[in-house]
Amino acid sequence: MIARGLVRVALAWVVTYVLAFSLSELAPGAPAERAARAAARLPDDARGHQARRAVIATVERELGLGGGAPARIARAAGNAVTLDLDRSWRDRRPVGDVVGHGLAATGGRAALVCVLAFALGLAAGLGAAARGGVAGGVLGSATALALAIPTVWLCQLALAGAPAAAGSATLAVLVLAAAPAAVIATHARGAGEEFLRSPLAAAVRARGASRTRLIWIHGARLAVPRLAPLAASTVGFALGAAAVVERALAIPGAGRTLADAAAAGDVPVVAALAALAAAAVAASGALAHGLACWADPRLAEEPS
Repeated sequence: MIARGLVRVALAWVVTYVLAFSLSELAPGAPAERAARAAARLPDDARGHQARRAVIATVERELGLGGGAPARIARAAGNAVTLDLDRSWRDRRPVGDVVGHGLAATGGRAALVCVLAFALGLAAGLGAAARGGVAGGVLGSATALALAIPTVWLCQLALAGAPAAAGSATLAVLVLAAAPAAVIATHARGAGEEFLRSPLAAAVRARGASRTRLIWIHGARLAVPRLAPLAASTVGFALGAAAVVERALAIPGAGRTLADAAAAGDVPVVAALAALAAAAVAASGALAHGLACWADPRLAEEPS
């Protein structure tokens, strides 16, 4: 299982990194020209085409962007396999130095988002299943609202209510956890209600167990392992939405770095961050599946 998880992480990293470079080949203009533009090295049109061609040729030589699209994609594949992240097109710094500064902050927030989303989602979903009736309807409305409101709107609403919260990492975690918590709550409620209809629930209730005890003791033990795979989508959402939330709340992180690099056309930085996010999602999915199988050995017999 560990080996399979490591293979998935490696494949996610390599495939995403190469795909990002391959898609960049579809952008208008030669890569060397786009790299020169990202670094603000192209002269204005008034200086003539000769100067522009000279700058583009220099950038192409410095960054190894010649040889056609197949050669560049092959080079990107080699870099992915050897973990050589190349250099930023904007300032020629190693990509690792560019992205490393915000990775710890964004990664830590993503982990906190996963923990908080599961805590809130399980509490709301299993609580609604235990109470039934009106509680289920209220949860349905709340989850629908949480999923319908764009994350950036939540940031704006939070800042409108508490302007001093700008720059707050805690607020970022709360905003990012809203939608995943709603998804987990919906699944937890469904799992709880399904358990209540099972023969096992009927047998336990025949012994005098209340509906609440049935859900929180027996139902939770069976539902949590099956909900564990949602950790991967939660981490993926937190990493993907970080670009919006970090800019909206003015906090540092890899999301802001990604947004700035994408705006400037800095392909190596964008490719590295996209591949790192894909690898993180694959790793969290593998870890969640392993924990779920440990908690419920029957899951290990199901195809993953």
